[in-house]
Amino acid sequence: MESTKKILRRYIPSDPHLWIAFVAAAAFLLMELLHWLDWLHLEVPSNGVLIVIMIFILTLVADRLKEGDQVRENTKKLGRIAHSIFDKRVALRHRPSTQEEYDYLWGGYTGFYYVYNPSYQVDKNVGEEEIMKILLHRYQDPHFDRARYLFLTKDDSGQNDLKIFRRLMARVKQEYPDVVKKIEVRELNNKDASSAAEMYLGKRHGEPMGVLELRPALDPQHGVPRYYLVIQDEEVLKYYYQDYFEPAWNDKNTKEVENFWE
Repeated sequence: MESTKKILRRYIPSDPHLWIAFVAAAAFLLMELLHWLDWLHLEVPSNGVLIVIMIFILTLVADRLKEGDQVRENTKKLGRIAHSIFDKRVALRHRPSTQEEYDYLWGGYTGFYYVYNPSYQVDKNVGEEEIMKILLHRYQDPHFDRARYLFLTKDDSGQNDLKIFRRLMARVKQEYPDVVKKIEVRELNNKDASSAAEMYLGKRHGEPMGVLELRPALDPQHGVPRYYLVIQDEEVLKYYYQDYFEPAWNDKNTKEVENFWE
């Protein structure tokens, strides 16, 4: 009997709130896994904050929670994690399959717009004509200043994305010639598109908005993730711009795309 108590104390959190959190996290992740495998047809809310927090919860709980100071320390860690994440506006969105879903991720941008390693694979689900409407609305908006696009073109995937983008922009130019004043396009031809995630940074309807591709690090496919991470926190977007986009844009190996509008 004594040994049983020791085992329970060793592996089960003594803090009831943490135990409840563990069960909730396990149930949520199980439902999400079943949904991914198409074994569960009930849609699981894809809230990025919940998922991130739950991952941390599972990590903390799985680390053989001990009595006394260790439990209290883990509880404090969990509180700090939750507090820091809830301060940020973060969510997950499914890969878009309708114009409305596509517009939520890439429509309504104004001001300056920064795009790193873009892909146009998901556009096939929505249709080029619908995408054209969104692009025209964006660039014709008098409140839209300038967009910078940086393509990674060492592999066929990056070259194909650049080719699709050129075709789309040629169509936009036919209806709105002044688009040439609002677009800058560069390429980095010593890096594969499949080696990095897509990143879109700007302001949507006047509010900070960032869209990041989410996919396993070893997944060679580019531009077809199951989810996109949506960030609406200006401090976080500033970090991504200063630490990722700007250095890549100014990299010595980055060059203007030749004859882009021809």
